Amino acid sequence: MNDNTKLLITSGSGGDGAISGIRKKFIPRGGPDGGDGGEGGSIVIFGNKKLSSLKDVTYIKKVKAQNGFPGSAGNKKGKKGKDKVINLPIGTIIYEVQKEERKKLYEVLKEEKKTILPGGKGGRGNSKMANSVIQYPLLAEKGEDNKEILIELDYLMESDVAIIGKPNSGKSSLLSKLTNAKPQIKNYPYTTTNIETGIIENVKRQHKVIEIPGIEDSNNNLGLKNLKHTERTKVFLFLKSSQEDKTLEIIKKHKKNILKNKPIITIPSYLNLEEKELDFKNEDTEEIKTKVEELLGKSKPNNAPQNEVPEVIVIGEEKEVVEKRGQKFVVNHDQVKRIAERVNLDHWDVMAQFMKILHNKGVSKKLFELEVKPGDIVEIGKIELEWS
Repeated sequence: MNDNTKLLITSGSGGDGAISGIRKKFIPRGGPDGGDGGEGGSIVIFGNKKLSSLKDVTYIKKVKAQNGFPGSAGNKKGKKGKDKVINLPIGTIIYEVQKEERKKLYEVLKEEKKTILPGGKGGRGNSKMANSVIQYPLLAEKGEDNKEILIELDYLMESDVAIIGKPNSGKSSLLSKLTNAKPQIKNYPYTTTNIETGIIENVKRQHKVIEIPGIEDSNNNLGLKNLKHTERTKVFLFLKSSQEDKTLEIIKKHKKNILKNKPIITIPSYLNLEEKELDFKNEDTEEIKTKVEELLGKSKPNNAPQNEVPEVIVIGEEKEVVEKRGQKFVVNHDQVKRIAERVNLDHWDVMAQFMKILHNKGVSKKLFELEVKPGDIVEIGKIELEWS
């Protein structure tokens, strides 16, 4: 996504005032009639609802408005220079860059025009310079010089709800269930490489939902790079992919205040199948929508006092991956149960692959935490295995 770029912007200089005097047959002692110069063109920002990135300006390095035109005889004022209008998506923040520092100039929050760099004023013609002492001035003002600054454009997507989680945790499936979006859904990680968007609609209003690419603790992670677009988000939906899922801690480590004061709805997804086959029940989806509506309805303005600690709400039963029931160890992971019931574990090579799955899904770790011993019975769906 094109969401950050720099532009050198230059306004137009003002037109020079004119030096002229009346020369007519029947007016032998005519006065000055030099007109004023026109104003220089300005740099104007326009918030455009149809745009969703900075791609239209990313490869433009300089933007210049037109200079004002000089005045002329007959007290004619010079024509104003044309403004240069830059179309930007709603949500763009404009900074003036000065060496290593930047100063915020304007934030595009609605569809309107805003002048961020005015053009130079036009110079006065000699008709404006006359007085009781000098009745025919031979001087006029030059137009005001143009202005030039370097600006940085930083686009932050507008959204009400953001879906976050590790790669392959079910984010795209949830987005497709909650909204009208049709994201690409595959049973392998990193399918989502850009921000996906959708709309939750009800009778009264619409709520924009965005899906952030999978988050992992690495320098080049796309999820972390795109977290900036959740700054204006009011509610987070967190797909928890395991009981040891550290996604929220990773976010706090890299983006300290991004979750601050915002409610987080946690949805345990680690008991489900792979994302391609992940199926959120209709009652769960409706519960999520209802809770989102409730939280958005009572969300506070950005400048209102808020709680330091975000509210965390869990939807869906968060069962243990493995439970000890009497003398047996019962595995609750749906995908692991499904695999165990569909393959022949009597073959050693199949069993070797299955044990690797138990390790990858965190089942083996949990069994060892519960102190499983050789000879103990492990129940996985309809299958019972003797641990060895």
